[in-house]
Amino acid sequence: MSDLTPRRISATVRYAVAAGFVAVASVLVIVSIRAGITAAAIVIGSLGLLWILLTLGNYGFSPRVRDRYLEVTTAIGRQSLDLAALSGARWERGRSGSVSVRLQDDRTAVIVSIPVPAQVYPHLKDALHAAATRGVLVPQRVTRLFNLPDIPGAPRTGASFVPVIVGVLAGALVVGVVMGLLASN
Repeated sequence: MSDLTPRRISATVRYAVAAGFVAVASVLVIVSIRAGITAAAIVIGSLGLLWILLTLGNYGFSPRVRDRYLEVTTAIGRQSLDLAALSGARWERGRSGSVSVRLQDDRTAVIVSIPVPAQVYPHLKDALHAAATRGVLVPQRVTRLFNLPDIPGAPRTGASFVPVIVGVLAGALVVGVVMGLLASN
């Protein structure tokens, strides 16, 4: 992939990588149980790694805009989001009080912290305005961050499916542990 071609890592790839980690962790648990090693440390470590992967895998650092793409560096590499195809946004507040915005297009999602660099701000504002014009319900807190008018019927912060996905993957890990316990008897 050349430097001029935007790198787009789909959400499906991210979650497939996370599912792969769950499968590997499940196999490690089965092997550990058969070897007589306690699996608690492996389970806790695997869930921690899964959470870090899902959380930091979307978090973008060093945002910049090239053509119609917002490019960021994430924990799994440099990637881009198509600003012309923006299909959703979510306002998020971290435990430390930091504010970030999760943006998504048809393939991927990235999280950028607020305030964004001055050269990126107008591009994000224009993309959010264009998305709202196309009928995307940009949450009220996001429109206020970018000095855009509120959209009637828009949610306050937006929806998040990451906890559901983490729950499903954690459930798969638990099933792997139970299968390992049953196989060891």
